[in-house]
Amino acid sequence: MIKRIPLFVAVTFLFGLEPLSRTWGTLPSAALLVVAGVVFAVAASGAHALAVAAGAAGALAFGLLSPLSAGAAGAAVVALGFGERSLRVRDSSARALHLGLAVLGGALAGAVSAHHADATLTVRAVVIVVAAVLVALPLLVEADDPVAHGLELLAVELPGEVGQRLHEGAQLRRTVEGPAVEEGLLDADSRRHAAQTWRGLLELATARARLERKPTTAEQRAHGDALRRRLDDRIGAHVTALTRIYTAADEARAAEVSLEDTALRRVESTGESLEEVSRAIVEV
Repeated sequence: MIKRIPLFVAVTFLFGLEPLSRTWGTLPSAALLVVAGVVFAVAASGAHALAVAAGAAGALAFGLLSPLSAGAAGAAVVALGFGERSLRVRDSSARALHLGLAVLGGALAGAVSAHHADATLTVRAVVIVVAAVLVALPLLVEADDPVAHGLELLAVELPGEVGQRLHEGAQLRRTVEGPAVEEGLLDADSRRHAAQTWRGLLELATARARLERKPTTAEQRAHGDALRRRLDDRIGAHVTALTRIYTAADEARAAEVSLEDTALRRVESTGESLEEVSRAIVEV
């Protein structure tokens, strides 16, 4: 819920306060619109360069289209804001649905907001809530984790064992960072160290991919091969370490759960008591 607050704030400005901001002057209004577009895109898709660029483009499209069509303006800013997330939806049909919901939700939010532009403050507040619900519709479609998505793309690009290790890393990331994963699996320090290791793995994989793309001479190739082996070893070590910490945490959690038998003992005791009562009644 807390993670969606920036999304709601951006929607509040885009579909609630943006018409009022035009009276503040061209420069302040444009600056706030760009900020709102970027905040919306980051909240919708994540803090990535592509999301920031798409948010700024969405703000520009919103500003240009608003005088012509509020629905088109809303569709543009929401579709672009969710653009990076759309790319991470793995299934093509689900990706089309994600994009369609973004366009439809944005268009409806823009149209509803424009229709009630001169309404009372209470009505405008309701409109903002409705717009937030409409804009959030694409979140109903599951998207791949950003780190897992990046690792998977690099795994396809890189050959042999290193590509397989990156694929294993992507699968592990989806397992431990999915929406149904228990957040308390790791303690605070372990989560911080794991996050740093994930970032390191992605940086190593990116460097390895750049090295694979780089054209080299025969002399450079010999040095490059040694560097490739070093990077491959480091990538494998990162995946092994991450697998180990999450496996150990799962085992520790399973062992802890196996010791929590208070409820079981109470049920067994209650069952025995009821059986005794039943036998006593039958004997009478």
